[in-house]
Amino acid sequence: VGPLNLSYSNQYCNMVRFSTAIALCLAASASAFAPVQQSAQTSALNAIAPEKQIGAQAPVGFFDPLGLVKNGPYGSPEENFNHYRGVEVKHGRIAMAATVGMLTQQTTRFEGFISPSQNLKFEDVPNGLGALKAVPLEGWVQMIVLIGAHELLVKQRPGKVPGDFGTGYFGFTMDDQSSKQLSSLSAEVTNGRLAMLGILGMFASELCTT
Repeated sequence: VGPLNLSYSNQYCNMVRFSTAIALCLAASASAFAPVQQSAQTSALNAIAPEKQIGAQAPVGFFDPLGLVKNGPYGSPEENFNHYRGVEVKHGRIAMAATVGMLTQQTTRFEGFISPSQNLKFEDVPNGLGALKAVPLEGWVQMIVLIGAHELLVKQRPGKVPGDFGTGYFGFTMDDQSSKQLSSLSAEVTNGRLAMLGILGMFASELCTT
C-alpha cells in the first residue's frame, strides 16, 4: 500500500470520526426540540415581532427559511420563537465555554489526579477530542449527572427573555429592557453563534490533521 493510499485512508477515517461526533452532538441536543406542553406567557417582549428581536442583525436580518417560528410545534409564533431562542442561547453559552476551554488547556492544567485509582493525572489527559478516550467512564458519569441535575433544577423564568434563569449576569441584574440590557443580550447571541462555529471548526481541524 503506497503513501497516497494510506493518506486517503487516514482522511476517510477522520471524516467518519467527525461525522460520528456531529451525530452524537445532534442526538444529545434532540431533546431541546421535542414538543412540550407550555402555558401561554404574555410579556412586553413577546409582543415584539420576531423580525425586530435581538439577533436579527445585518446583513442577514431575521433568518428562518424553514418557517419554524410560524409553524413550529410549541404553540404560537411567540412561543416557538422563545423556545428556539432559548435553545440558541443555551447552546451558544456551552460553545463559548468549550471554546475558552480548548484555548485554556493549551497552557494551563489542573494539578493532581483526575483518577487516583488509575494513577491518571490531569496533565496526562490530551487536549481536544483526545480526552474522550482518556477520561475514565466514572468521570463521564459524574459530568453527565451534573449536567442532568442542572437541566432539571435550573429553569427558565416564566415571562422573561429566553436564557433568563434568575441568576443574573455575572452578579448584575438587568431586567428593565434598557438599551444596556438589550445591547448585552445582542452581544451574547452574536458571540454564541460565533463560538458554535468556532468549536466545530476546532473539532474539524483536529480530526483532519491527525
